[in-house]
Amino acid sequence: MSAEIEALGYIGIEVSDPERWRHFACDTLGLQAFDNAHGGFDLRMDNYASRIRVTEGPRDDLLYAGWEVRDEAALESLAVKLEAAGVSVSRGDAALAAERRVAALVRFTDPEGNGHEAFYGPLQKTNEPFVSPRGVRFKTGRQGLGHLVLSCGDKPAMMTFFIDLLGFRLSDHIHTEVVPGRPLAISFLRCNGRHHSLALAPVPIKKKIVHLMFEVLSIDDVGRAMHRCLAEGVHLSFTLGRHSNDDMLSFYPLSPSGFDIEYGWGGLEVDDDTWHVLTHDSNSAWGHVFQRPPRPAKIGD
Repeated sequence: MSAEIEALGYIGIEVSDPERWRHFACDTLGLQAFDNAHGGFDLRMDNYASRIRVTEGPRDDLLYAGWEVRDEAALESLAVKLEAAGVSVSRGDAALAAERRVAALVRFTDPEGNGHEAFYGPLQKTNEPFVSPRGVRFKTGRQGLGHLVLSCGDKPAMMTFFIDLLGFRLSDHIHTEVVPGRPLAISFLRCNGRHHSLALAPVPIKKKIVHLMFEVLSIDDVGRAMHRCLAEGVHLSFTLGRHSNDDMLSFYPLSPSGFDIEYGWGGLEVDDDTWHVLTHDSNSAWGHVFQRPPRPAKIGD
């Protein structure tokens, strides 16, 4: 049985201002929130019971990323593979599985100390269909909730971990200056037809999350969300543009936690039988102009 990861199933984030996050996620971006029994709320974007678990706390960053595998045998195979490689694996008990809305899960960390979970059997709420407060439809299904970009110090170690142990495939690299004067080499990894579910970026920031991407099914939903962001004064870290490697047309609003959300449409789907790895020298074909966040006003200004 293959031990490969098949999709980014869910993430958990800790946020210092849950109500701002609820407004941003639901009213601005079109996700649907449900209070949970653990003092926070879950965000839905399809029939999965939870795609994003929001918990109050000072971190304003990633708590864990949940990666979906096919079934119980695949989960156990992955756990054994990780343990054989010297990775500490914790098998979640029934209470944790119920909290995560899955049949079973295991927990582990990557070489940078990021928390990860692998799971199977996610709960489907087909009797309570996802209803976006903004009428948005998200591209999920077998491609998962979107993609996650992680900052990292030792990218080679992270590449080895995700490719050799978790079964990710390399899609391509971008060698560029996203911010002028700062060379950056980003690597993009896939685990399904989505061009990438994970990207590794050696950027000098304190946060683990560089950005989290949601893909919608209509280009107009991108435009409407951008219009709402501008109307509400949400800072756009990158303007509207189209990426060079995955063709995604997107913009990047800054979340209340200080990491970006990429909100896009039209992402490339990869055929493993015909794909070959490329290296790009530009982050985008056009647009995606970086905009520094405004500095807080000083007393007396």
